[in-house]
Amino acid sequence: LSSFFPQAHVYTLDNDLLTTEQRQFYEDNGYLLIKNLVSDEDIERFRKEFTRICRREVKPPGIMIMKDESLRSQFGQSENVVNKVQDFQEDEELFRYCTLPEV
Repeated sequence: LSSFFPQAHVYTLDNDLLTTEQRQFYEDNGYLLIKNLVSDEDIERFRKEFTRICRREVKPPGIMIMKDESLRSQFGQSENVVNKVQDFQEDEELFRYCTLPEV
């Protein structure tokens, strides 16, 4: 039956922001990269704050930092071993990314 009806988009809604190709890419891969959506200045600010968090220069309450320990021999304790930061809503600068109108 599915060969008679094209598969509907499950994870995205009809809108005038994304093309059909972008929506399909997201449906197939679970992510979508949109280049130059956020300014270089903002990206640099977020990168600096991420680095400060990874180095424990700031410690927002409740933040969780996950590291890939297999990279420690190559990168030591640097931010390069961090593969995920979650529960960062208490860090005003990093959480600002989530509130950008572009995002």
